[in-house]
Amino acid sequence: MYLISLNLKFETKVLDIAYLLMLKLMKEPKFKFDKKFVLLHIKILSKQNKFKDAVDFIDRQSEWFKDKLERQQLEASLYLQANNWVMAINVFFNILRLNSHINQYTDMWVEYQKCITVICDDFLPKRKKYELANNLDIIVAKAETKGVNFDPITIEAEPEEVLFNLIISC
Repeated sequence: MYLISLNLKFETKVLDIAYLLMLKLMKEPKFKFDKKFVLLHIKILSKQNKFKDAVDFIDRQSEWFKDKLERQQLEASLYLQANNWVMAINVFFNILRLNSHINQYTDMWVEYQKCITVICDDFLPKRKKYELANNLDIIVAKAETKGVNFDPITIEAEPEEVLFNLIISC
C-alpha cells in the first residue's frame, strides 16, 4: 500500500486505491460509465494537476451533467486550480449571462462573489498594479452600456475593460 502512494504521489491512499480500481474497471468488457465514475476521474485528474485533461474529459462526458450549471462550476473550479484566470472568468461570465434571463433566473450570489473575487483578487493584481479610480461611478454613468452582458474576455483584455464589463453587467 505504501509503495502505491509513493508511485502515484496522491495525498491520500484512498485516491491511490480508487485510481487503480478505476484503471482496472475500465479494462473490463462490461464496464459502463456513470456519473460517480466521471466525478471520480475528474477528481483524480485534478489531483494529478492535469486540469486541461479534466476539462477535456468533462467535455467528452457532458451527457452525465444534466444540469449545465454543475458542469460549468466544475470547469470554473478546474480553471481556477490551474491559475487560468481568463478562462475561469469567461466561464463565470457565461454562468451569469445565462442566469440574467428572466425565464431562467435563480439566486446565484455565490457565483457573483466568486467571479468578483477572481477578478479583483487574482486577475487584476496579476496583470499590473491596478488601482480603482475614484470617479469610476461617473465613468460608468457616461459610458455606452447597451449590449454589455458579461461579454467574454481575452488574454489581451485590459483590466479596466474586464472590471467595466463586470460592473455594467451586474
